[in-house]
Amino acid sequence: MSQPQKKKKKRRRYKLVWPSQNPAYLKEHPELAEKKKRKKKKRHLRYQLTWQGWVIIATAVAIALALIIPRVADDSKLKGLGYSKTSIAAIRKDKLVSTILDNKWYSEYLDQSFSDGTVNTDYLQLYTTVTSAHSDVITALDDRDFLLYSRLLDKGYTVTQAVRLFGNLHFWEITPLLVFDYQADDQAYIDDCVSHRDVNSQDHFELSGSYYTYYGNTLPVEDSSNVDMLVNKTYYLDSTYTPKDVTDLSSYYAATGRQLAGTAAEALKDWCNAGRDVGVTFYAASAYRDYDSQDTLYNNYVGSMGQSAADAASARPGFSEHQTGYAVDIAATNEDDVEEFKDTKAYTWTSTNCMDYGWILRYPEGKETITGYEFESWHYRYLGKELAQAVSASHLTYDEYYCLYLKGWDDEANKPSDEIIAANDYRTSTSDTSAAADSSASPAASASASASSKTN
Repeated sequence: MSQPQKKKKKRRRYKLVWPSQNPAYLKEHPELAEKKKRKKKKRHLRYQLTWQGWVIIATAVAIALALIIPRVADDSKLKGLGYSKTSIAAIRKDKLVSTILDNKWYSEYLDQSFSDGTVNTDYLQLYTTVTSAHSDVITALDDRDFLLYSRLLDKGYTVTQAVRLFGNLHFWEITPLLVFDYQADDQAYIDDCVSHRDVNSQDHFELSGSYYTYYGNTLPVEDSSNVDMLVNKTYYLDSTYTPKDVTDLSSYYAATGRQLAGTAAEALKDWCNAGRDVGVTFYAASAYRDYDSQDTLYNNYVGSMGQSAADAASARPGFSEHQTGYAVDIAATNEDDVEEFKDTKAYTWTSTNCMDYGWILRYPEGKETITGYEFESWHYRYLGKELAQAVSASHLTYDEYYCLYLKGWDDEANKPSDEIIAANDYRTSTSDTSAAADSSASPAASASASASSKTN
């Protein structure tokens, strides 16, 4: 007989209920019930924000990747060209990444210039010419180079040509191109310059080729009222031009009947007096010459030696500096035993000190290829002290100096920034340190039979 089964005793289960979850307790404390409701809502909102946050995060990541991946790739390419981290940051700041990568522009000098913050971003390609391979012609760039580069473009040269010229030639080998005709075959000019480096320098320049067509593309003087006007075998004065304040020169300083513009006449007197103070005496054998007088003189030369030879020795009417009223041909006194003026004490002193009295030796020896005239030791041009000192210090002919620093712009689009223009202004880069010499007694200069033989 089976034993009756014992009925299992039902276990009592206890559930711990926090007071805040006890309905009876919450009823007695309604503020807790309200707090619990707010808490539930907050949890619900948190869930919603988390969902929206994932969408935002995913979008942000996508955008970041779209920006970062190309940026990293570009930085890697810039680094591959050779740029440093500092330079890359500067390139990015200037928004030049595409420009540099598209053109593959790089040189150690350009990298360094970006790194130290000295780069002029208007001339990036020019910076690529400064390399170890070109260190014999260029080692750095300054405002003078930027101005010359801009002048080449204004002359008609392409960027490619200008860069090639800078990469192969010295500064003083390039400046004659501003005076010469435009050279479509710039490589031929480069080769000619290179082949003459054994004899050429900034004080002597000769070439085998012909690059300047005398009286070929003539232009009127830009501003005939300005003492700095350029008159040469390109720029001419009108037949009616006469200088303002024409002054008769004393026979103390000039041959009889000679005249100059007022400021030049005063400067001649100071110059002569300073020479006499140190025992050097000279006078103006020829000075202002009007259009008709030059016409007669030039035609006499053509008749006696032919036009080609006459053009090398004299100026055509309208193209003579003597018509400006700011040019003189000087002669020495008390040195009759010396045949050539270039061998006199007067030449040694005047050519060395002329700039301190506002004059320059206009047609120097060794620069015939540029000026178009034979060396004239006697021919001086008045410019004023500051400009004369600047021209002398530059070692350029006045033709080059004018075309580089003073000439107007054919196309304003080629004109560099005002900062570059100001940095190259002779009035801010030179100072007038000379003083006019005191007047002193000396025998009067007599007229010379050879006075009219000075031609330019």
